[in-house]
Amino acid sequence: MKRIGVLTSGGDAPGMNAALRAVVRTAMHYDMSVVGIKRGYNGVLMKSENPSDDYIELTRSSVAEIVHRGGTMLMTARCLEFKQRENQIKAIENLRSIGVEGLVAIGGDGTFAGAAKLTELGFPTVGIPGTIDNDLPFTDFTLGFDTALNTICEAVNHIRETNTSHERASLVEVMGRNCGDLATYAGLACGAEMVMIPEAPWSIAGAVEKLRVARTKGKTNAILVVAEGAWESMQPFDIKAFCDQFGLPSYFAEGEMNTQKLCVVLEKLSGQETRATVLGYIQRGGSPSANDRLLGCRMGERAVDLLRNNIGGRVIGIHNNAIIDVPIEEIKGKRRQANPEFMDLMNVLSL
Repeated sequence: MKRIGVLTSGGDAPGMNAALRAVVRTAMHYDMSVVGIKRGYNGVLMKSENPSDDYIELTRSSVAEIVHRGGTMLMTARCLEFKQRENQIKAIENLRSIGVEGLVAIGGDGTFAGAAKLTELGFPTVGIPGTIDNDLPFTDFTLGFDTALNTICEAVNHIRETNTSHERASLVEVMGRNCGDLATYAGLACGAEMVMIPEAPWSIAGAVEKLRVARTKGKTNAILVVAEGAWESMQPFDIKAFCDQFGLPSYFAEGEMNTQKLCVVLEKLSGQETRATVLGYIQRGGSPSANDRLLGCRMGERAVDLLRNNIGGRVIGIHNNAIIDVPIEEIKGKRRQANPEFMDLMNVLSL
């Protein structure tokens, strides 16, 4: 294989540029050429009037000075059209028309789903896990997770200082979709009093008790970390009865529970002044950590090594600090499990 393509798809993650740089420079080292596909799978459909809006030739100099930059130089987007088989076939025809023989796809589970479809159709594709969520089951860490975790820790440190000054609690919502790793790791690293994650049942009564115990033990502030997908594991709560008890308007009970509502509930039930902070996209931006830069370099090199040997249908990971690759079909439909050691440790250290 002498000519490959590379794309970034789905949500951006710090370290994607490091992986892109590694793919290009490793390929150049083996006298291979690289085409950069823009905006994920949208680029391989080549719908733009100007081809340069869909793909570009990448060289050693074109990826210079990007290893420290967040985001992705190729831009990224989701592409619902790519789920259709006729568009997958068209994508392969388009790639072959510009001489591309294999593809490196950097992204999360949606990106890997697209890579699996290309593999099924006989087009060699290798996936690199680029997502801050750390929600893929075959790898210890995904590209961008470490940077996002450090960003969360810095934000919580700032929030904790304000909490101490005002003697209040804070409910901090972090990303992770249906995976609680960001919340659990951040909770441990920041000394949070409680974490709420989708993988483990939790209750509002339990959160209230945590705040009360903290005050009983002389703590004047508290941090509770909630994963954005934690609502699926929350035990039933009668919010209408709560509104009646505290004289809140009926519209407060409408819709799903969220971080802002939970903040009000916790403050009313615990008597502890509580504020909500949703960190949002700040977690996905910023310069990648040294760990994510190194991970991007190592994963990018392995992806090219596979393709140059005409091996596709694999996804790259890291396990016990060793770079691994596994068949892409083995991870389909699998969900990462919560780390029981970390959850137990959280319970031991929280109060």
